[in-house]
Amino acid sequence: MRELQMGHNCPIDTNPIVIAVAGEPHDEFMARLQAGAVMLSDDGKVHDENDLICADQPGSKDQSVTFTEASRQFRIDLDSLPEGVARIAIILTVKPGVGTGTTFTVLGGIRVSVADEQGQGLLFFPLPLASRGETALILAELYRHRGQWKFRAVGQGFTAGLPALAAHFGLRMPEPPPVPEQATGPGRGHERPGGPTAFSGTGFCVHPDGFVLTNQHVIDGAREIIGRTPRHRCRMEVVFADATNDLALLRADSTGFPTAVFRGGRQAQLGENVIVVGYPLGGLLGSGPQVTTGNVSSLIGAGDDTRLLQFTAPTQAGNSGGPLLDGNGAVIGIVSSKLNVLRIHEMTGDIPQNVNFAIKASLAWGLLEAVGVDYQQFADPVASPAPRTVAAIANEARDFVLKIECQE
Repeated sequence: MRELQMGHNCPIDTNPIVIAVAGEPHDEFMARLQAGAVMLSDDGKVHDENDLICADQPGSKDQSVTFTEASRQFRIDLDSLPEGVARIAIILTVKPGVGTGTTFTVLGGIRVSVADEQGQGLLFFPLPLASRGETALILAELYRHRGQWKFRAVGQGFTAGLPALAAHFGLRMPEPPPVPEQATGPGRGHERPGGPTAFSGTGFCVHPDGFVLTNQHVIDGAREIIGRTPRHRCRMEVVFADATNDLALLRADSTGFPTAVFRGGRQAQLGENVIVVGYPLGGLLGSGPQVTTGNVSSLIGAGDDTRLLQFTAPTQAGNSGGPLLDGNGAVIGIVSSKLNVLRIHEMTGDIPQNVNFAIKASLAWGLLEAVGVDYQQFADPVASPAPRTVAAIANEARDFVLKIECQE
């Protein structure tokens, strides 16, 4: 049985399949949590209330998806799914009424397994639960990409629980009754003296229809999102947000953007030269994109996080979500964070220089495949053209790299 980590994908070559959800301790898991499967269309939304399969509704209308509560198992006949179903999300939530403050921290572990109908194990996804304060999770999803069904290990959590999860899938939950103003105390609401809070980051276009990739933390909590290049301005909406891998896919209200190209085949190499293009410090350094250079200094992130690579090109706040480019101008990572030098100085007395992290491009491929967005890729970096000048790469990137402006 193959074990997957968050963000990993695997083709499904058998049918039907059985997906089981389990947790430890078992009694706590069964008493406090409820599992479900959500049948989704291409846009990632639910279009029929009968497309939610759970204990209260243990089968789809055509019985292509059925649920057994006692074993928390979903039997899915992929060949019998309605044509309009492009994805199936496997979800887990805290049961309503089990006690205020109950989160996934009551468990020691959660796991998702995939088997064939005879019980032969195929895939296994154990979720790390350290500091899990959420009350709803997208555990995993099945998605159809170019005629092939695939399984993706997701692990995306929602601290706001079932209402946030429902909104993510386009469902509206009944709104709670309003709280009397005098009962909310002096900290009422989210009003700020200066009006809505503005924050910004960077993104880059991956498809000419206006699909833009960035970090989830860049757009988290945004009420309005604007994308800018030196030649364009557009409004954007969130298509998919993956908090676990800190990735988000946006879509602009205009099309025709030039697109970035990912590097396929051999991935980032230790010591190779890299280029960062982005909009640091919210425009304080100028209204155009800023370019810095460095090299790949490690193929793993802090705490041996294999989802990340480390690089030395200087970055600032606002670079998050921008592309990390190789010597041919192809994307090998998504800039995500930098080391907290003040904290390290407090711990060691030393001030580290240019220790920055990027999410590996392979995780972005998985997200794009999951939502059905095609992307460009060099099939073999060894066969790619000779390395280009930084000036040439920067001139090309200025049209597909956007400043992401958000209003809270």
